[in-house]
Amino acid sequence: MNEPVRRIDWRALVAHQWSLVLPVLLLASLCAGHFLGIFRDDYGGYLSMFAWARTVRWNDLLSFPYRDLGFGALLFLFAKVLPASDALWFFLIALLGLGVKFHCFRQLAPAYWVAVLVHVSIFFVLQDYTQLRASLGIAFLMLGIGLLVSREHYGRLAGSWLLAAGFHVQTLVAMLLALACVFSLGLFLAGVTLSLLGGDLFAWVGSQFQGLASYVAPVGQQTPNPFSSVKLYQYLTLAGFLRYRAEISSRGWRMVELSGWFLLAGLAVFVGLLRYPAAAHRFSEMLFAFMPFLVSGLFVLLPKRFGVPYVAAGVGIGLWASYRLLYVWQ
Repeated sequence: MNEPVRRIDWRALVAHQWSLVLPVLLLASLCAGHFLGIFRDDYGGYLSMFAWARTVRWNDLLSFPYRDLGFGALLFLFAKVLPASDALWFFLIALLGLGVKFHCFRQLAPAYWVAVLVHVSIFFVLQDYTQLRASLGIAFLMLGIGLLVSREHYGRLAGSWLLAAGFHVQTLVAMLLALACVFSLGLFLAGVTLSLLGGDLFAWVGSQFQGLASYVAPVGQQTPNPFSSVKLYQYLTLAGFLRYRAEISSRGWRMVELSGWFLLAGLAVFVGLLRYPAAAHRFSEMLFAFMPFLVSGLFVLLPKRFGVPYVAAGVGIGLWASYRLLYVWQ
């Protein structure tokens, strides 16, 4: 006897998933329409990539003008199956990156809405609104690390990280750190210590590989400020992690704990590469992007009289940093 075909109840599905779907759609629409009224330098670069995808043939995919060949392949796929406007492409790419990130927040963050608020205020403008490749790379990096800390579905883990590296090759650094942190904390801490001396090492590596020349040359770039408001908030968050690390571990919040160690590593990389501003920002940003997991965990653990003001201060600092990024630094 044939079983009746089960139909998907879309209304029930949307009603159940609204906390994920609604903010992702809203933020992706901002990326598509650029409603903030500002176009960063990255915008012109992405328009050039879109134009390349509409004219290139499949046997010339390796001619993508950037190292992130996976992103070039995605654009080529868009050009073949969805030859639409640039705005729709911005929307779909942002939708994918935000959707994966918010899914990770929902599955692995102790306080989902706190993680969303922190990401939107501190990281949305820097990644999803202006750097689509970084947004996609970090999203699938998060997905893979979530599978890594749960010690399951290694096939999905490999697939997620393959996509992450294809969309943003610099995620390979975070993958190595994540593996070290999960399987050998001592090795991870040794790498963090070494990164404090990373300026000389990076100069040597940059001299050996022409592709890193743009990162090594600090000419005309503003020296990063290790005592900015955002950095002070990161120091405070790191102090909170070290204070509550035992409780985080006892609750089994592996992603929150790894995010705390990533914050430590990101700060060490940032300080170690201060004389190379582009490298200091790019190599630390993907580690700082895990802060929403940590902040959501601290929000649950901090006494209530401190939890809400702490998150409110973080969101306020993030919004101010986003304003500076959009309207002052361009």
